[in-house]
Amino acid sequence: MADYKEALYKIIGDRIKSHRESLNISQLQLSKNLDISRSSISNIEVGRHQVPLYTLYDIAKDLKIDVNELLPSYDEVVNFATSNVTDYSRFLNSSTLKKEQKEKLNVVLKKL
Repeated sequence: MADYKEALYKIIGDRIKSHRESLNISQLQLSKNLDISRSSISNIEVGRHQVPLYTLYDIAKDLKIDVNELLPSYDEVVNFATSNVTDYSRFLNSSTLKKEQKEKLNVVLKKL
């Protein structure tokens, strides 16, 4: 079971990656656009790095989305943190991601 802080940053990272991939932007390109390292983008996307709020806004701007699309609700964080690590279906069904994004995320999560 993930703790709530870990769950929060994992969800945010998953959403960043999903939006980035839907726009066919590489981690390297996003990192150059934001003037941060590619490894920082990677760490943010897997939830290892607690992305600063100002960077989150920069990421949202670069991905042409509202920052709110990257932020999960409290219930989503709780559901994710208290669910089985191998069962992401509840999280995917409760998230605000588009169908295509959910499908891509589901593929990634099954590989973990």
